[in-house]
Amino acid sequence: MPIKQRPLDPRSIAFGVFWAVAVMLSVRFLLAPWIDLNTRERHEQILAQAHATILQHSLEQQDPSDLMRSAAEGMLMSLEDPYASFVGPEQMRRFNEDSSGTLVGIGVMLNGLGTVLYPQPDGLAEAAGIRPGDRFLEVDGLDVSDWMMDQLTEVLRGEMGSEVNLLMKHPDDTVYEALVKRSKVPTLTVGDVRLLDEQAGIGHVHIRSFAGTTADEFERAMWRLNGAAPDGKLKALVLDLRWNIGGQLSSAIAILSFFLDGELVCSLEGRNHTSEQRFSARGKAVYKDLPIVLVVNEWSASGSEVLAAALRERGKAVLVGARTYGKGIYQQVYDFEKGNFVLKFTAGYYTTPSGRILEGHLNPSLVGGLEADIPVRTLAENSAGIRAWLRLNPPPSRFRDEVYAMFPAIRDAQPPDDLALETALRLMQSSL
Repeated sequence: MPIKQRPLDPRSIAFGVFWAVAVMLSVRFLLAPWIDLNTRERHEQILAQAHATILQHSLEQQDPSDLMRSAAEGMLMSLEDPYASFVGPEQMRRFNEDSSGTLVGIGVMLNGLGTVLYPQPDGLAEAAGIRPGDRFLEVDGLDVSDWMMDQLTEVLRGEMGSEVNLLMKHPDDTVYEALVKRSKVPTLTVGDVRLLDEQAGIGHVHIRSFAGTTADEFERAMWRLNGAAPDGKLKALVLDLRWNIGGQLSSAIAILSFFLDGELVCSLEGRNHTSEQRFSARGKAVYKDLPIVLVVNEWSASGSEVLAAALRERGKAVLVGARTYGKGIYQQVYDFEKGNFVLKFTAGYYTTPSGRILEGHLNPSLVGGLEADIPVRTLAENSAGIRAWLRLNPPPSRFRDEVYAMFPAIRDAQPPDDLALETALRLMQSSL
């Protein structure tokens, strides 16, 4: 006897669909988070148990905070990320200084032997009587009379507002005491600024790194060059990014905003193919029509490569020098204030406006880096001299005569032979 089929009730269908959707939503929004939460809690419990066990039973008494930081550092190391870094309490001050473009110190420029070249104009060190040529004898009672620059720099840095007692000696052997309060001091991320061709109005600016102060420093450098150029207007710029290994992406974008008006700078390609775009600021491109040649080398990395790629792909600049390093990743920076440490690790790739990945080290299949439009090979024997020149800080006008009289080597210093810079200059001269 055939089975008589009943017609489907639309209400039953709707009811079934409703429950199917309800189950799916429950799994996604209720069950899955519950499973994730409970799994995470079990992992956290294991770590907490290990932490407590070591504190209670290890032969030597351990510091709980040190153990916790060691665990965090160990997890970071397990990523096998060559760019990852753990910033502990000892490195926090330097980390903050590098990020901000300012350090906390007494405000003096030293030479390699630890002698004062000059104090920061209108700074607290100058107010305390420190002059060019002075030597440090003691810092807070510690004998530092034979210390070099690197050693002195570390002991002169400290907490904001803290005071340091100094025993100093003038060049005439007069010994005096100075009490100086530590304050913020700019680190100078923009270096060599000069006209390469005064008649043609071709300027040169070297950017050492990208920090919070870089855009303001660059703006002041351009004012100086415009003021020195014929008719008060710079005609062309050689922008030097050699040995610039990067820094803050926001700072590199701020520099690009002088040349690009609201245009795409780069994209951040993250986990699960998520993408975020970064654009230059609108209404700030005061030099958008200025001809540019970029000088790069194998130590131009990260933010330098983002900047160079954005200008070249927009037809704004030509690259001269050597292939760049190929560090095209961005990092997440997490500041664990209670633990007094910072974690930095790779979160994704930078891609150029055309979609090209800049990274060339994490993945063997990626070429990475930027090939120069006009390759120039710098001899190894010249490289050290060029880098030293680019790191040189000329004395402020207030102390210039005094510094030059006391340190004739600084007065007589001349730019070294620099084939890459000369090539960039000739290229610019022929195009104007």
